[in-house]
Amino acid sequence: MRILICTDSFKGSLTSFQAANAIKKGIEKARPGYEIITVPLADGGEGTGDCLKNAVGGKYIETETENIFFEKMKAKYLLLENSEAFIETASASGLTTVEKHRLNPLKASSVGTGILIKKAVGNGAKKVTVALGGSAVNDGGMGALSALGVRFFDKDKNLLLPVGENMIKADSVGFTQEYLKYKNVKFTLACDVENPFYGKNGAAYVFSSQKGASESDIEILDRGLEKIEKVFALYSGKNVQSVRGSGAAGGLCGGLYAFFDCEIKNGFDILSEAYSLEEKIASADLIITGEGRTDSQTAFGKLPMRISSLSKKHNKTCVLVSGDIEEGFDFKQLGFTRAYKIKNESVSLENAMKNAYNLLVELSEKIEVAE
Repeated sequence: MRILICTDSFKGSLTSFQAANAIKKGIEKARPGYEIITVPLADGGEGTGDCLKNAVGGKYIETETENIFFEKMKAKYLLLENSEAFIETASASGLTTVEKHRLNPLKASSVGTGILIKKAVGNGAKKVTVALGGSAVNDGGMGALSALGVRFFDKDKNLLLPVGENMIKADSVGFTQEYLKYKNVKFTLACDVENPFYGKNGAAYVFSSQKGASESDIEILDRGLEKIEKVFALYSGKNVQSVRGSGAAGGLCGGLYAFFDCEIKNGFDILSEAYSLEEKIASADLIITGEGRTDSQTAFGKLPMRISSLSKKHNKTCVLVSGDIEEGFDFKQLGFTRAYKIKNESVSLENAMKNAYNLLVELSEKIEVAE
């Protein structure tokens, strides 16, 4: 019997590699002799590069860049074969690059991600994929663009610092010679959300509160996104508000899309292609997937739902194993045959997160495997 394990990370507890290995270990303890294949996956945020490297190889390049407040830091990007590079926005512009209490999207910049792009292209990359999950910025891409030779000015022609609060002041754009280096680079923007650039469903209103924005900050940021989007249109000829997912990473998606040759692609699809995941599902007898918490949001295209859909396409049994499952969640309606969770009456949330690996091994010993 061939079992395919393809899990997301259990955020705050286990990487997707650790989760997949724990499930494998549990099954092997209870039912030795099965062929078990692990495929660690990610949603486009932190850890996506590790999954891609696991699938296709490549090497990490560590380099100096800047965090969201222009402070020097080290970050890495993945250099692949065929002059391709993979960059996680979370690496230099993510929520974990500064202490939580310092988060402030009004003052934050995506400049570090732009520096990583600059370094990758300088290292020979002609194709660059930017994973947009896990960012701590809401600057419409001003920071990254500034590192790539795009300058923003106010109505008095003063150069603007590329941070969230200055989007609303943007009136014109200038280009340096540096900008020309990236005109022939093919960008893929790995995006797992469909939010527009601005508005009630846009970058500021939906995501910036988790990046430290207050209600008044959100209004300022949203007005800024609306203002700078019009500047983008004037100088690039592209209306990014109408582009699916342009609000990802605080509008970084829209900013890069406006000025460069970009394709927006689902992050899951990138990893799925790299792993030949559909072929693996088609040749397996049982598929196991999971995540840290399964709830109503899972139905809206989250990773376990994507695995379930592919399993259904090939008439395969798909089992869900999660840290916690929302009460009343109808897992069968989403195509899962069975569902298991770590957290229960005797296992608190704190214990479930602290001892996730061992608890997941124990739980996986109980997975029903039909012969």
